[in-house]
Amino acid sequence: MLAPMELLVALLQGASFLAIAAALVYAPLTRVACALSLAAALVGLGFGLSDPGQRELITSHTFVAYEGQSLEPSAVHFPTGTKSAPGWQWPLPFLGFAALWTALLLAVRNQENQSPWVLPMLLGWSSTAAWIATQWFAAPAEVVQPYALERFLWPAGLALALRLAASTDRLLALFFKLGLGVTLLRLPAALFSKFASDQKLGTSLDVTEVTTIVHPVQRIQIDLIPGSLDQQMWLIWAENVFVFPAFHFMSVFGFAFAVWLMSRHTGGKD
Repeated sequence: MLAPMELLVALLQGASFLAIAAALVYAPLTRVACALSLAAALVGLGFGLSDPGQRELITSHTFVAYEGQSLEPSAVHFPTGTKSAPGWQWPLPFLGFAALWTALLLAVRNQENQSPWVLPMLLGWSSTAAWIATQWFAAPAEVVQPYALERFLWPAGLALALRLAASTDRLLALFFKLGLGVTLLRLPAALFSKFASDQKLGTSLDVTEVTTIVHPVQRIQIDLIPGSLDQQMWLIWAENVFVFPAFHFMSVFGFAFAVWLMSRHTGGKD
């Protein structure tokens, strides 16, 4: 009985991230994005209120390693801590997120000449904050663990890519702006991961107890010392400042290039 509700909340939240990102690119979708975000928030709130007792969440960090006797590296979900809170609390961060973005989208939908940076950045950063807070309040694992940051940072990155493409003259400038943008979107997660790991706060961004990874090129296992500079370089900075931003850049640049070409073809900028 609980699993379908948890899945429904996770799907609604994921759809709301995509809808908000779409509304940042195509203003007529504003009402759809607002309705979907509020529906996700209210369904989650109803679910939380229906089971208000104490909840527990075992958070995990996902990384690539050799699991057990496996000869091939795979995604390993390593437990990083346990959070507990009354069941009615975990929907509140997303409720605040939905209220914020409903107000923002309705306020800016008729405004022209907006900065292509501000709203996509705010979407990525506010989503990250809501996701961390939701873990802190012991949300169901199905709501916070699957795909973790990618559920909202990829849509935010796509919105940024399309907005930059429509407002940038030169392709090389678009290339560098987008590279910087997808890195900045993930920077708060990297900074919180550093803080959470140093203070052993738990959440999916605490990497203190992760002591092995697989080298991405040599495919050999590397042993790490908890709290060491090497551990944080591999699991925090390399992961959040280089690897995932590079994946996001490669996945959204094609969309940005297509929009850039169309804007040139239709007489946008020379």
